[in-house]
Amino acid sequence: MTQQKITLKQLKAKASPFKPANILIAILVLCVIAQSWIDTQMSLSALFSGYEHILSYLAGNKEIPNSGFFPPNLESEGLAKYCLAMLETLQMAVIAIVLSVIFALPLSFLCSRNILEIIFPQKGWFFALLRRTLYLFATLLANICRSVNEIVWALIFVSAVGLGPMAGILALAVHTTGALAKLLSEGNESIDPGPIKALDTMGVGFVKTLCYGIIPQVMPHYISMILYRFESDVRSASILGFVGAGGIGFYLFDSIRAFENGSVCTILIVIVASVFVIDKVSAFIRKRYI
Repeated sequence: MTQQKITLKQLKAKASPFKPANILIAILVLCVIAQSWIDTQMSLSALFSGYEHILSYLAGNKEIPNSGFFPPNLESEGLAKYCLAMLETLQMAVIAIVLSVIFALPLSFLCSRNILEIIFPQKGWFFALLRRTLYLFATLLANICRSVNEIVWALIFVSAVGLGPMAGILALAVHTTGALAKLLSEGNESIDPGPIKALDTMGVGFVKTLCYGIIPQVMPHYISMILYRFESDVRSASILGFVGAGGIGFYLFDSIRAFENGSVCTILIVIVASVFVIDKVSAFIRKRYI
């Protein structure tokens, strides 16, 4: 009985969040947040004092037509134009996610230490160096791809292929490749090693191990991450038109620059409605296959 009481006390002590190390970390985090708040000149009073300016901006100038956000500009010609531009934006995201999956999938294997151990199971310093080199190269490449914003990639590709959707597709594909490689590699590294060891004892190669031991475990994670990145690409593609990379962002930037806020509101409604539909479709797919 005494031994049981001691064990319970030990478990409570281990489970307690009020350890000196945890308290120290919490204090450091709070200090970082407080200092960041001060250095960035955040001010709630400035936000509340500028609230009237926000309302006046949304209301627009009564003497200038279409300068207010409400009511939105629902002319049939403009609405049809925005819907077609949104369709082009969705097509850009579809092609971008396909290209990114093609490149991110093998890159995610190289970003996973356990997968590299399966690909190159040989012992010795040469293969250890090879695995480490491939891992460092793959993670560096993925970091470069996702660290640079889509708009910067779009500017680079616009200078290479000219204005239009192709530059936006390439920008989204490069950025998403880096992001997906990171997300998929995290799923790779969390797989159960049991089936892998069983297949290894049977002497099967990497391809069969991939098909029967790895893919079945990570497929739900893959589907979830790919759908998440597709939704993100649709949102990102909506503003790539700011730099001439096609899609509905071109009309959004043009309307903002011309202070046609009624048209801006219409475009935002089209974007929000499209993202809402995509979110519901993604939720259905997740519920069905995950």
